[in-house]
Amino acid sequence: MFPDVTLAEASEYRQKEGDPLYIACRGTSSLVIFECLKQSVQSVAGSYAFPYVFGQSMRAAPQHVVITGASSGIGAALVSIYSRRGTRLSLIARDRSRVEDIAGEAQRHGSDVNAYTVDVTDAAGMESALIECDAQCSVDLIIANAGIGGAAVLAPNTGESGEIARRIFSVNTLGVVNTVTPLLSRFIGRRSGQIVIVSSLAALLGLPDCPAYSASKAAIRAYGDALRRSVATHGVRITIVCPGFVDTPMSASLPFPRPLMWSAERAAEYIARGIARGKREVLFPWSLRMGMRIVGALPLSLADRILIRLRVGV
Repeated sequence: MFPDVTLAEASEYRQKEGDPLYIACRGTSSLVIFECLKQSVQSVAGSYAFPYVFGQSMRAAPQHVVITGASSGIGAALVSIYSRRGTRLSLIARDRSRVEDIAGEAQRHGSDVNAYTVDVTDAAGMESALIECDAQCSVDLIIANAGIGGAAVLAPNTGESGEIARRIFSVNTLGVVNTVTPLLSRFIGRRSGQIVIVSSLAALLGLPDCPAYSASKAAIRAYGDALRRSVATHGVRITIVCPGFVDTPMSASLPFPRPLMWSAERAAEYIARGIARGKREVLFPWSLRMGMRIVGALPLSLADRILIRLRVGV
């Protein structure tokens, strides 16, 4: 059933890091099974599949990174991280003056930077900008970070208007689609590349204070999950990021406390490490994540009572 493999060859995997199967393999017979399973997966899905399927991070540092929502918050903090590494950057944001300021700072750190003033809801504009980015130098990492949040997404006691709900979905959901799709076929053709989708811990629960926001973030989380499985055998990686409260100008507009809040710099560092490791999901902080998962696992009647009681209302 399994290809032939020697014990000596299998034992070489004692030096490997990041392989969940190896970590579970303590006996020599298990090591042989590990190597045989690797060879079997490769024979079916190709050599690109094994590192992805079993969670190994074997990806070199990105050479050209595209970041949307790059003019403030997490996006700007990520620009700072990658620019200090000398990475080529293409920055996309709506605010021309702010994104140009961020680009100038990144250039002072030694990065080659291009800035584009495009709204992620503009599908044609996003496609044009991304194709231009890739033509200048092949893009190998896209961070779909742009989104709307804060007080702008809170539902009043009278309910969300259709106009507000459509705006939230247009930016948070279709904006991600407009960021991901233009270069997806090129990534597949090159059998390389990584796409990062910034969702939210609000994707784990339907929060009564922000129904459309919760749904928009849940939609892109599901989209990312499905996309990861769709491109897994093509050498393309998908990482979904679900932050809790992060200290940004957008979240500062919220009219209630922000428990377990992280700074934008701390969040960006954590996200960048998760990206480098090829993680499927990056969720933080762990305590808020666990709390939301626990509430989500409760009977709906009990979960409803808890969340309704916590509702702020506007």
